[in-house]
Amino acid sequence: MENFKIVWSSRSECGPSREKNEDSIYPKHSGSSLPPFKASVCDGLGGHVSGDVASKIASETLNLEIENLHEIITTANNNILEFQNDNPESQGMGTTMTVISIDKNALMKIGHVGDSRCYVLSDRNLIKITEDQNVPGYQNVLKQALGSKEKLIVQEIDFQLKVGDVILLCSDGLYNEVGDEYIKRKMQDGISAETIVSEVLLLNPKDNVSAIVVNLI
Repeated sequence: MENFKIVWSSRSECGPSREKNEDSIYPKHSGSSLPPFKASVCDGLGGHVSGDVASKIASETLNLEIENLHEIITTANNNILEFQNDNPESQGMGTTMTVISIDKNALMKIGHVGDSRCYVLSDRNLIKITEDQNVPGYQNVLKQALGSKEKLIVQEIDFQLKVGDVILLCSDGLYNEVGDEYIKRKMQDGISAETIVSEVLLLNPKDNVSAIVVNLI
């Protein structure tokens, strides 16, 4: 793989009908770097106690010196369970976690629990990489989440990227408002996370809205 650079934009905002933003993203700020690179969107369970704390614990796991994404998710899950044991008032807290890593060969690894999403735009095709882990017929009910049980079934995928590809990580507060065709068109237009979140906020979304847009150049 020839030398390439990773340029990303990040934004997470409280939805107008929410009291607080229970999403957490990593990295929090936009930037650029050479590989390796890691990013994550974590959506704390709305209506549950301390959803914002659960997502923050999960996203901060990326600061640790752990490369394996399954281990990152497992560690985050254990840390959330431990927090609940130490803070009984937080029982029931949980979060989704969709995390990616990109190495110097442009191989993207994805680890996923919940219903946040990872998309890739490649050769003008939009590919939804992750599978939503919802109970059939109940869009807002998750089969599993970090903090809900000790053993999680983590979706793990490898995807070979190339220069020109665009990756979108987002919470359901974004994709539930706009749909895949809108997402595809905006990614083709080269939209940033700041702008796509701004546009979704204009739609008066029911949830918090988070996005990370990653470009390989």
